[in-house]
Amino acid sequence: MDRDYVARLYDDEYAASYDEKFLDSPLCRSDTEYQLGLLKQFLADGGSWLDAACGTGYFLRHFPHIERAGIDISPAMIRRAREGNQGVPLLLHDFREPLLSWESRWDLVTCMWYAYGLVGTMDELQKVIHNLWSWTSPSGTCFVPLADPRLIAGVNLPYFVPTPWESWGGRVQVTGIMWNYIEEDGRKVHSQMLAPNLEYMVERFQTYFNQVDIIRFPPVVPGWVGHPALVASGKRSSAVSGTA
Repeated sequence: MDRDYVARLYDDEYAASYDEKFLDSPLCRSDTEYQLGLLKQFLADGGSWLDAACGTGYFLRHFPHIERAGIDISPAMIRRAREGNQGVPLLLHDFREPLLSWESRWDLVTCMWYAYGLVGTMDELQKVIHNLWSWTSPSGTCFVPLADPRLIAGVNLPYFVPTPWESWGGRVQVTGIMWNYIEEDGRKVHSQMLAPNLEYMVERFQTYFNQVDIIRFPPVVPGWVGHPALVASGKRSSAVSGTA
């Protein structure tokens, strides 16, 4: 993930139109409302909340009574987020980088939409997951909506398949896909984004949390499959070995 590329992609013009297109539009509104309901449940007892890659601060500003903070790598997004979240700590920060002062600080840690997909490599994704775990309090919850490569590609992508060469044995592991999103006018291209298989994401989070579940949003359109999200709790005191 190149910081200059992200800054150019998520510029002031894009930040100004982001909520209307990706959160409040007819196609997205049901997912947004469902996520707001989940956040309300996670925060029912109060507590503190960090939104990593907070974007415009849309979700944060719906919970003014909660102690909350946000980080984002886009200067334009942070500027927009500050307009609607007065007095809330909103830092220009790369979620691949640690924040030692926030270790075990937050009762809810989220990474909304599919921001983790911008990292570009599995090694960078591992850094993000490690930081999400690090910032979560011992009794806290981590919530991450997931980009399902099966829905993106429109085909079944098995996680493990036999090798086509019987004499070799072994298995092929399909860890995910790389994909581009080219917007309708072609002026914005979200290039070389990462979409790991859901099984891979579960395995990675299981090295940090005792309980990892996949939930599905209600389908946006009848007959569609609802978008998935990962909910992790039971923070481990240290990471354990996971499946490679």
